[in-house]
Amino acid sequence: MASYFYISFMPLLLCALFVIQASELSHSKVSTNVSCIGIEREALLKFKDNLTDPSRRLWSWTGEDCCKWQGVTCNEKTSYVLKLNLRNPCDGLEKCSLGGKIYIAPNKLKHLKYLDLSFNNFSTQKIPESLASLKKLEYLNLSNGGFYGDIPHQLSNLSNLQYLDLSCGWSVNSLKIENPRWLSTFSNLKYLDLSGTYGLDTKEWLSPINRLSSLEFLILSGCGLEDLPTSEHVNFTSLRFLDLSYNFMNSSIPPWFQNFSKLEHLDLSNNDLQGIFPTIILENSPWLRFSDVSGNKLEGELLKNLSIFCNLQVLSLCYNKFSGRISDINNDALICGQSNLKIIDVSNNNFSGHLPNQFGNFRDLEFLDLSWNSISGTIPTSVGQLLSLRSLQLSSNKLSGNIPESIGQLSNLEVMDIGDNQLDGVVSELHFASLTGLTFLYLWWNELVVNVSASWVPPFQTQAICSKETFPEL
Repeated sequence: MASYFYISFMPLLLCALFVIQASELSHSKVSTNVSCIGIEREALLKFKDNLTDPSRRLWSWTGEDCCKWQGVTCNEKTSYVLKLNLRNPCDGLEKCSLGGKIYIAPNKLKHLKYLDLSFNNFSTQKIPESLASLKKLEYLNLSNGGFYGDIPHQLSNLSNLQYLDLSCGWSVNSLKIENPRWLSTFSNLKYLDLSGTYGLDTKEWLSPINRLSSLEFLILSGCGLEDLPTSEHVNFTSLRFLDLSYNFMNSSIPPWFQNFSKLEHLDLSNNDLQGIFPTIILENSPWLRFSDVSGNKLEGELLKNLSIFCNLQVLSLCYNKFSGRISDINNDALICGQSNLKIIDVSNNNFSGHLPNQFGNFRDLEFLDLSWNSISGTIPTSVGQLLSLRSLQLSSNKLSGNIPESIGQLSNLEVMDIGDNQLDGVVSELHFASLTGLTFLYLWWNELVVNVSASWVPPFQTQAICSKETFPEL
């Protein structure tokens, strides 16, 4: 589920990358007439000589004109090398990885603004201190490069950096930030990703990052953070993207979270956060499109006014202790006018009440998971208006009554799980009339009677039907 979230919002990250690249290369179009400067060609050849290249990615690095080499971009007017993009083009697969040693000749690539060595395999070395000599560098991406050991504090000399990605996923030989204070020197930094690094598990981790007044993207997933300081005066006025997922934070959500007026993406999932979730965060964040607080111990009657979620595209509250009715006594709590929500996952909580009859306002909804709650009443006929829906999961509740035939109109539906309820009545061919894409069907632990003709051919081909006794002929 988490991967689905991030795939949906990857364009946001790519947008940030594009903006930064565009700003630094706007004056440096690639030209076949550019002639490489000799001292820089020698530096690049020395760089290549220290690398291992089993797939011969750098086969073009021959001849006089280094501006024509693969991964090299020069300034059209001055011929200086501005960009070196050696990111693994095979989605991180080992067969395309560069390895060996990274050698940066001092004072030879003085105009380099962009360096990407991500998703390669430099597991034999630490991040070289010589990178600090690239004083004009604006973009540095070493993510998932196999580096290990202490991150050199000399990187703080790169005062022009706008983009810094040192993330290392779940690598065993992860990177360590010995003292996070040097992070405060990047006054121009807009993007910072330290996911998977360690050494930030102190109460002082927030203080140096708080000084990065230009920061728009902050990703500290899986960094072993144990605390969300409450007394800090946080100055993240420019922050648009915040990911603190997969840490060990066992505090409540501090008041300074309500000051993120430009926030578009908030991920606090898989921590140990506790207490009442402050809805003022959502009320004060009109640009918020992604909110994931799943896998915590948060409480509150969060769905009694779903109008605060109407601008969201992704809402995940699953695996918490949220409670209360999901609709008011008139079943009107889901009114949003026209909702932008594509994903709603509030499973594994303590929500109760009846399903509201307002699903027609959720025309873009693709994923709906209300399973493992205490929701009662009937499934409303308006569920048939969710024409974009791909996954409907209502299992392990207290739903009763008939399954509406309107479910058969959900032509994009791939997963339907309404098992472990108190549903009864007849299931006919009309319930599956347009479900041509249905792959998984779960009707287990209900009191349903299937009534289809012997000659009926299902419009779908499933990978799993549970249970067999419900459809003995399939």
